[in-house]
Amino acid sequence: MQPAFPQDTVPAEIEVRGTDDSLHLAAKLRPLRQISGAPASFYTYFWELGDGTFSFSPSPVLSYKDTGTYQVRLYATNNYDDGKAPPTKPRPIKVIKPVKNSTWASHFFHGAGNIEMKINRNPKPGEDFMALIGYRNMAGDAGSGTILLFYNEKQFGHAGFDLTEKRSYHGEDSTSLAALLTKLETPEASPDLALARGPNAMPAAESNAAAKAMLQAMQASYSHHTVLHYSNAGKTTEQFLFLNMHTLPEMVQDTNATVTMTAMMVPDNAAAPPEVYELEMAIVASHDPNRLQLRHHRINYRFMGKKKELTYKIQFQNTGKGPAKKVAIGIAVPRQLNTETIKLKEVSPFCIPCDSAYQRQSCIDTVRTRDSIYFVFNNIYLPGLQQEGVTDPDSTKGFVRYSVLFKKKPKKIPFSSSAAIIFDKNEPIYTNRATARFIKGFSPGIIAGYTFSPNTGDYTLRGPLQLGAVLAPFAPSRPYFQVEVFAGLLEKESSQTAIVRDKRDTTFNGQVYLIRGRNQATTTTRQSLQIVPLHFRYNFNNWVGLGVGAMAQINIATKTTVESKVYLTEVQQPDVLANTVSQTTVNDPKWFASFNAAPFLDLQVGKIKSGPAVGLRYLRQVTGDTPDRFFLYAIYKL
Repeated sequence: MQPAFPQDTVPAEIEVRGTDDSLHLAAKLRPLRQISGAPASFYTYFWELGDGTFSFSPSPVLSYKDTGTYQVRLYATNNYDDGKAPPTKPRPIKVIKPVKNSTWASHFFHGAGNIEMKINRNPKPGEDFMALIGYRNMAGDAGSGTILLFYNEKQFGHAGFDLTEKRSYHGEDSTSLAALLTKLETPEASPDLALARGPNAMPAAESNAAAKAMLQAMQASYSHHTVLHYSNAGKTTEQFLFLNMHTLPEMVQDTNATVTMTAMMVPDNAAAPPEVYELEMAIVASHDPNRLQLRHHRINYRFMGKKKELTYKIQFQNTGKGPAKKVAIGIAVPRQLNTETIKLKEVSPFCIPCDSAYQRQSCIDTVRTRDSIYFVFNNIYLPGLQQEGVTDPDSTKGFVRYSVLFKKKPKKIPFSSSAAIIFDKNEPIYTNRATARFIKGFSPGIIAGYTFSPNTGDYTLRGPLQLGAVLAPFAPSRPYFQVEVFAGLLEKESSQTAIVRDKRDTTFNGQVYLIRGRNQATTTTRQSLQIVPLHFRYNFNNWVGLGVGAMAQINIATKTTVESKVYLTEVQQPDVLANTVSQTTVNDPKWFASFNAAPFLDLQVGKIKSGPAVGLRYLRQVTGDTPDRFFLYAIYKL
């Protein structure tokens, strides 16, 4: 059987066009397969050019300063396409003539720091992506040091990424975190070095302790890392590390989740403070530059209150051939959230609120309704990705980050939101749905009660106290299953026969007596285990719940004791009891002697989701003389 889309496995063909010192690249890619209802599909490009430089252009111009053979790699991303991204395969390019007066601008750094990180596309389960770390030495005091990348957040409980390959072009060497921590614990050896750091610099011991604390915090948050040492960062140069990451299939369950990777720069010179750059990424099912993300989309219901804050981020990109002057974003707000509490945290491109802007100034307007929120960028200039002269794809992107609170503590049911984005007067582009889910959690509990049976006309509580343990989901708002185990210890049943008259003579201790009667008392002691493997419950509200299920009862051990008594009188006084002779017989215990089962109907009232409650359970035993039984109990769930 042929695969559905065999062309998905064919790498892009890289072509080299031009001659000598005028070379540029082009790619032959499989035809795009449009997702129905989405904007027009298109490719975006990331080229690793084999000399430490890169390009996001569809057809980059090469600017090699030296002759030699360079391994070129293309990472093409299929936006609004229903297939896989074309695989990446290196293509060797032989350069026989260097480019004179070649210039290359990375357009990489957008902040004032010495380290930043980008990815060429959002992670998609089963695909690779490129993590590009750029570092520099703007102050001239961090010519050597260590670059670290931390990935796979521990909070998700499983690894999401594999680092399959890392490439460097400036002599960076692999090292270890243990070696770096050991180095940070070593005191500064040379007084001349301490003097060179300047009188106002933080002491080396304090600076190293701060760096060590930051590293340990990263270790606590991430399960994996990689470490490289650099030694030749010039003051005017930018250097880059290329790390090929593979997104594991396990991340399918976290599609639309927001995850992070963190890059950290620790200079060898303790006078230069360490720097951290955290990159947010959305796990996607398909590549789409316009997305709605929810940070920390898995919520711990046990520890949240109605003041719990959620943080959303809407990313957008103008993929057209011309600039956009207005971008309008409408978001459907879930009914659990309060639109009045929405606060803008960060916007890009940066704009001031429209209510404080002068006429035609770039600004952002916020419009609230009962169930939606609208953010409108006015009088901006957002270049198009396919616009002539645009070399930095980041300049075509923007985002809105906002926070929102719950109206009240919600039901423990997932809720989702989506957005529509309009560039100028074009048709709206609809984003994915960002879904918040509550961590299931488990609620252990204890249960204790007594059984009574109406069949015998006895409505009193009898028998031993039944003690048990309960395990259920924490504070569920949907139907759920509950498991219970009870122990019934030293349960006793006693019976006694009537006195049987007997006027025969007997001798006891050398004296003659008349036997006035005989009887027997039988005591049965049981140790039982009761298991409720099937208990289906539904909570109507916070105070009343109903359940149905079945219980299995196993008599683990049964022991029978028979006491025989003979009542004696003297011959001369036949009506006066003179003595009682007893003989006790204990039978060998019977192990697992009987089994019983009982379907039941159960009602609880009280704090049924967590806390104390009371319940009444009607059981119908399958076998036995008294099939109808009631169990009155108290329960406490944590």
